[in-house]
Amino acid sequence: MKLKPIIEELRNYCPSFEQRVYGIGAFSQLSESVSTEAMPAAFVLPVSEDPQDPATSSRYRQVVRFRFAVLVMVSNTEDEQGLTAWEAADDLKKEVFRAILGSDDIKAGKDWIQFEGLSIAEINRAALTLQLDFSCEYEIKDEQTRHGADIDRLGRFLRMYTDIDVIAEKGHPDGRIEAKVLIDLEKTK
Repeated sequence: MKLKPIIEELRNYCPSFEQRVYGIGAFSQLSESVSTEAMPAAFVLPVSEDPQDPATSSRYRQVVRFRFAVLVMVSNTEDEQGLTAWEAADDLKKEVFRAILGSDDIKAGKDWIQFEGLSIAEINRAALTLQLDFSCEYEIKDEQTRHGADIDRLGRFLRMYTDIDVIAEKGHPDGRIEAKVLIDLEKTK
């Protein structure tokens, strides 16, 4: 699942971040010397994709639960106990909820986004970082798979030939073909 639409929604609906919502690339470049002017900030990161067993009959269909995290980073320099940082992080959490919780189509056609949990990702004298975990489901459909491409290459089903073996007195077919049938689907339209 693409994360850019989620980042855009957070930038649009979380004014306290002042557009400081980033993806995985910016998070990987963070150092411990992040200035308090660069906070609060948020980072949207993929966590996992957990597929269910495919539901197949003649077409491929599989539901996948996509998990992602929004890391909320706030300054922890105002008081030694970190209470101000926690209060600020809790307020930001509510903004994040208003931006993405329950959304079922953030420009990507994905299913309902739901909250999975909160944990403290990191705490030091400079910053408190909370990890807000979310998930949504999407479906892999036949047209996105090799199976679908193979079916499409077969072409239209136009006719069927079949041999008929009547069930004999013993209750099972005897192996003799009593009739041959051609069903022409183009002529039956």
